[in-house]
Amino acid sequence: MTEIQRLDPAVAVAELRASGACARGFLGLDPVTQNDSLLTQELESLQAQLFSAGETLVGFAPNADQPRQAYVASTSADPEPLRALLEFLATYQRCTTFVAMGPDGVEAAQGFAACGFEQVGVLPRHRWQNYDWQDVLVYVGRADTCRS
Repeated sequence: MTEIQRLDPAVAVAELRASGACARGFLGLDPVTQNDSLLTQELESLQAQLFSAGETLVGFAPNADQPRQAYVASTSADPEPLRALLEFLATYQRCTTFVAMGPDGVEAAQGFAACGFEQVGVLPRHRWQNYDWQDVLVYVGRADTCRS
């Protein structure tokens, strides 16, 4: 199983920025257009935790309305770092469901599918990027189907 290491906020922001376009939409953030202090502030307000798994960045934010649910994100199509995060969330945070959202065509979508996530919806014209409104895809996964 892939090992994940928790990152402190300053390192997490630097990793997000280094991920470039792969990190666009990561937990609703955009490191291409947002500066470091805004990214840090957004991560803190979400109570997000980010982890490194080799070259991949994964993270989660708890859903305040559903205590057993977490919003998750990844910067890679590789499902192994995401599986490690989901295992951590199921074991230590007692999460039973996961929600992922990303711009249409996001690379991480392949990783979500490989981990048993289903695309359940589209938020049309939900996100502003590159001088145009972009659709955001919504994925849902369950802990009992996401484990390796």
